[in-house]
Amino acid sequence: EANRYLRDYEAAEKYYKATVTKEPEAYVSDQFHLGVMQKMNGRYEDAKKTFEGYLKAKLLKGDENLKGLAKIEIEGCDSALVITKNPSKIKVEKTEGVVNTTLQEYSPKPLKDNRILFASQRTDTAVNLSKATNAHNVYLFTAEKSGGKFINRYEFPSPPNNADANTNNAVFSGDEKTLIFTRFSDTLGLGNMLRSKLYRTTRKNATEWTEPEDLKALNMEGTTTTQPTFGVDAESNDIVYFVSNRKGGKGGLDIYYARAFSDGTFGAVQNAGDAINTPGDEMTPYYDRKNKVFYFSSNGHASIGGLDVFKTAGVPGKWGPVVNAGVPINSSADDLYLTLDERGARGFMISNRVGTTSPRGATCCDDVWTVIVQRDITLKGIYVKRGDPTNTPIVGVDASMYKAVGNGFDFVQNAITTPNPFLFPVKRNTAYKINGTKDGYWPSIDNVSISEDEERDTIEKIFYLDPIIKIHIKIPNVYFAFDKSNVIDFYKGQIDSVVNVLNAHPGYSVEIQGHTDSKGSDEYNEKLSQKRANEVKTFLIKKKGIAENRVVTKWFGEKMPAVPNELPNGEDDPEGRARNRRVEFKIITDKPDDAPEFESYGEVVKEVKTGPGYRGKTSKKK
Repeated sequence: EANRYLRDYEAAEKYYKATVTKEPEAYVSDQFHLGVMQKMNGRYEDAKKTFEGYLKAKLLKGDENLKGLAKIEIEGCDSALVITKNPSKIKVEKTEGVVNTTLQEYSPKPLKDNRILFASQRTDTAVNLSKATNAHNVYLFTAEKSGGKFINRYEFPSPPNNADANTNNAVFSGDEKTLIFTRFSDTLGLGNMLRSKLYRTTRKNATEWTEPEDLKALNMEGTTTTQPTFGVDAESNDIVYFVSNRKGGKGGLDIYYARAFSDGTFGAVQNAGDAINTPGDEMTPYYDRKNKVFYFSSNGHASIGGLDVFKTAGVPGKWGPVVNAGVPINSSADDLYLTLDERGARGFMISNRVGTTSPRGATCCDDVWTVIVQRDITLKGIYVKRGDPTNTPIVGVDASMYKAVGNGFDFVQNAITTPNPFLFPVKRNTAYKINGTKDGYWPSIDNVSISEDEERDTIEKIFYLDPIIKIHIKIPNVYFAFDKSNVIDFYKGQIDSVVNVLNAHPGYSVEIQGHTDSKGSDEYNEKLSQKRANEVKTFLIKKKGIAENRVVTKWFGEKMPAVPNELPNGEDDPEGRARNRRVEFKIITDKPDDAPEFESYGEVVKEVKTGPGYRGKTSKKK
């Protein structure tokens, strides 16, 4: 019995089993307690058999009260066998830092700026209550998170803390200027917590609070009133939930609520209803305003351990189905005090599951555990022009998402952007590559990694596109005198622009294209255009130091005139033929997307306009 009350489930199971094995008829109720201990240790099939055996046994007078509970426990074992095989995406991990001690922690609440409000004892050493003064009292504390753990454990001043009473189960107003909390006297020891009351205090300054006010509209003499939290009713009015064992309830501890008016007064107290409350205990209510979900802990609903966290959508009078919050929020031990932040994404709970800090056995004492709600995550993105101060979305970008797989990426999906952001579903602990392409812009490649601990359900990103602003480079043609292939001095200077491009870009090469006018035979013109191209190649290699493997020649004879060789009336056009006796340069780039724009241009100088046939004279040669 001592092991059961100390929640040393393994030891309790061992001795209950020994007792039941030796004298099952003398200690019939121990069969029920053995089943509970087996269930708390996660041995659900053994527990179910034990409960079934208990129901078949000849029950003593005191065992009749346990008969209904045994049926609920069997239902819980059946649920556990299913629930434990289908864990949710939620993550529960031990809260690190100064929050947890080897004894009990209570009522954690997430605060803004990575802080936590909680209740704990000043000491983490076992206390002899018959000799102790106040070392065993419970006080309110806050702590702040840094580097993944909580530091700087701050004890609240007095008031609201009180050296002669236990102070816990507190909740702040949204602006943290008002605190509603539970206080119970220690004159009868810790057992007197079942006669607690709710109090309210207001912040005077950074270190002082007003004398606590007894919330008589909510409290009832001779009973417990505790564990306050805020919510809304069907008309979106503010209400306060709390827990009480007052008369008129469904049995044990029930959850109640009352309208909370702006002037600090309260409406009539009402029971949360049969959907929530059972003949067992319901406690530690919490209302997730963002998602409109109500959480509470109970041992009256079929659980997979002792106290389990349950949830339902709705408001008082309009509750949806009550369902078990599942694994890993719940364990085979006690799980309670689930509270989330204002985004419903991250919070805390209390549990004595295996892994808790415990001076006796593995499950003696309650610790604060961190809860990360692994909701689906959406990547919400827009593409904007880099440098645009208005961040106006670019329409028509082909945004494609790829998932990292090994050393490569697998395509997931794409979207063509509109004035509204595009939405891609993403997963935690996964890396993605987002590519954006649109004519007139350089391709954009961005890496997005979603961490395992990501708390947001929407990740907003701005991706930038750089407009393609190409450098414009003019490359001169080289023109030749009639029937000549030598490079005129004027063009030797012009060729320097080609040389400069090649020297500035070691990955570039040049293709030299030779041409002639229409005078002469095709065969003759082919050879003459080849000689012109080779003359320029030799000049680049020998005179300008360009590597031979970066220079290519092609020749076309008279096949590709730049302009007509004849006038519209069919007469010879010496000016046109002068423009066709040329070499053109084609720059070949190693990275075409990054290359400047090249434009050919030509300047026909006087020296080119000489030779036989220039002024209409005929010649068999070109």
